[in-house]
Amino acid sequence: MNSLRARWLLVGLFILWTFFVLGTFYAVQKPFAAINAQAVGEVLLNLLTAAWLALIGLGAGVWVLSRLRLDLSLGEVVVLGAGLGLGVLGLLSLSFGWLGLFRPVVAYLVTLVLTGLAAPQLWRLWQAYRRHRLVRSTFPPTPSTLPSPFSPLPTPVYRLPSTVYCLLIALFTLLVALLPPTDWDGLFYHLTGPSLYLQAGRIIGGFDLPHLNFPSLMEMLFAWAMLLRGDIAAKLIHTVYGFLLAGLVYLTTARFLSWRAAWLAVVVFASMPMISTLAGWAYNDLALVFYQLAALYAVLRWQGTNCQSQPTNLWPPPTPKRQGQSTNYKSQTANRQSNTPGIHNSQFSWLVLSGLLVGLAMGLKYTSFVTPLVLSGLVIWYSYRRAGGRGQRTEDREHRTGSSGRPSRFLNYVLRFAVKNLVAFALPALLVALPWYTKNWAFTGNPVYPFLSGLFGGQYWNEFRADWYAAAGTGIGWRPGTLLVLPWLLTLGVRDVNYWDGRTGPLLLLFLPLIIWAGFSRRFVERRAVLGGLLFYALAHYIFWMVGVMWSRSLWQSRLLLPGLVALTPIAGWLWAYLPNFDLSRFSVSRFVNITLGLILALTVVDGGLLTLDINPWPYLAGLETRDAYLTRRLGAYYETMQQIDEVLPPEATVVFLWEPRTYYCQRDCRPDSILDTFPHLVNQYGSAEAIIRAWQQAGVSHVLIHRSGLEFVLNESPEAVDKAILAELEAGFLQPVFDVMRAYQVYILPKQ
Repeated sequence: MNSLRARWLLVGLFILWTFFVLGTFYAVQKPFAAINAQAVGEVLLNLLTAAWLALIGLGAGVWVLSRLRLDLSLGEVVVLGAGLGLGVLGLLSLSFGWLGLFRPVVAYLVTLVLTGLAAPQLWRLWQAYRRHRLVRSTFPPTPSTLPSPFSPLPTPVYRLPSTVYCLLIALFTLLVALLPPTDWDGLFYHLTGPSLYLQAGRIIGGFDLPHLNFPSLMEMLFAWAMLLRGDIAAKLIHTVYGFLLAGLVYLTTARFLSWRAAWLAVVVFASMPMISTLAGWAYNDLALVFYQLAALYAVLRWQGTNCQSQPTNLWPPPTPKRQGQSTNYKSQTANRQSNTPGIHNSQFSWLVLSGLLVGLAMGLKYTSFVTPLVLSGLVIWYSYRRAGGRGQRTEDREHRTGSSGRPSRFLNYVLRFAVKNLVAFALPALLVALPWYTKNWAFTGNPVYPFLSGLFGGQYWNEFRADWYAAAGTGIGWRPGTLLVLPWLLTLGVRDVNYWDGRTGPLLLLFLPLIIWAGFSRRFVERRAVLGGLLFYALAHYIFWMVGVMWSRSLWQSRLLLPGLVALTPIAGWLWAYLPNFDLSRFSVSRFVNITLGLILALTVVDGGLLTLDINPWPYLAGLETRDAYLTRRLGAYYETMQQIDEVLPPEATVVFLWEPRTYYCQRDCRPDSILDTFPHLVNQYGSAEAIIRAWQQAGVSHVLIHRSGLEFVLNESPEAVDKAILAELEAGFLQPVFDVMRAYQVYILPKQ
């Protein structure tokens, strides 16, 4: 045997020996079990499902934006396009629900078809990104040009720590988002509604749960994700909106204020603990804020305010090569940059886009009505300015004004211009929002159910429930001292109805004096229009929130002010970058503030890390803990009660919940106490325990659940709201105990007729 064959033989034997050793070792001492691999696989599938829908939405959004013929940067295409496309998917899901097509097979088929339709748009976007990198190598950004959001930060001093901070916050958010849902409103109605619709195969009415008749764009997206995968993938859709909102904050700062401050604005945005909390829950607040701020962004783009001197719009991409024609993408892009007349090259397209985004916001919450009102005011004001009303010289105005005292031709022109702009903005908004209010009218007879019930009426609703829900007169009232320190109380969170999803962090309050100063300062004349727009938008939301707080204690929720707070983050980030201008010869104001802000951000990371450790997501994500075990650990007596209801009660059981709104994990016909008024309403209607029992029996109710903590909450807030005598008579004389869970939940059976 020659030496070459011997060496090959030895190599082969060594390879076989390696396989033998490793195979036998890991067969005995397994590094992980099959259940661990399955858990990791499920995590990846949930992420891929959310990413799949987001990419389909991006493709749909790119198609819509291309129809509007707007000059956009790549960052604007990705952020605005993804949000716009997800809204389109929500409306499409609504149409499937109306047609009774809520079936997994239909969802997969439609998703595959949409994937094929979106693929060309995504390929165009990818090609544009590659050309964008080529253009940047030829035309590098200067301080007078606007870089792409994909470009590296120009100031490495704060790049590394701020990037690490944002990555840690994003990690904490994702870890919670990948867990089974335990958030209150998710289990109350955001996931309950889609679950009920999927069980029926279509959107149906007849539920005494008023929140299911709120605008439900997000619930339709949840339903689609649940058909494809499950409730965790549905939660991740809201997480996607959190990242899109961060991108929108970056774009707003870079486009209108300073591209050097854009990343700092994102850090301010991420410093609000409520953002990370909400992004990990099956809520709709971040989607709402995204569409509202995106609509404002579009109005500002239409207005034409830009602190940069040279546009660098790279979308739509340059015209592709035709037969017999050479194509030089560098020269084409250079020509587009030099010939583009500015970012307001279209008179109405930006207003149409803003209207579409406002319509999507109106499909999420009734509270979104503030945004179309504010933006309508801005459209009127900007129309007046763009028509020349602000800068006209006195003699020019006199020349345009007739001596008869009638409105001049100039004013008539301004009026017509403003009306045209308002129509271009309002008509798309109304058309996009109309399906949700039509749905409510069809199911309840009230397009804004349960509000305005005195005008429209509504199923399951009356004057008693309207008064109970409003809780009018329970707010702080007109107390000037309290109103003056309201921003401070808001930041402390001591009065917030929902503490965990209402934490704003201290940074915005810290920058508030500078924000007010910037709004009135004459130093920033070139940015006055955008500062005025952002501050007017934030102030309008603050006034609306303040009036609600004065009126009702149930409206003291900081997340209802989130649109206004997020609108301030670009200004706060810009002022952060502006701090060196306040430095003194012997004292660096910027260094002092940076050290302070660094400490705040470090404490925020510690707080988020400790909360994540308290939740302890690793056992579930690694397959060391089952879904039931995790939910029992996190929800305690509530989840154990839902399990016992499913195991002990017969399949035909109908359970009325008292002082418990959450029914998502109940697999029987469970009827929630949506606004904690079921028992007081029954007492108001029937007046005695015996009459209440008869009413329940006639409605087919077989069991009753009493949540003791919910009862104690109502007694602490309004002791007079619960008739204790009738409740005691019900428990002692009519209801027979079935089981008790940790003295927190009791389930009773009704006597037979």
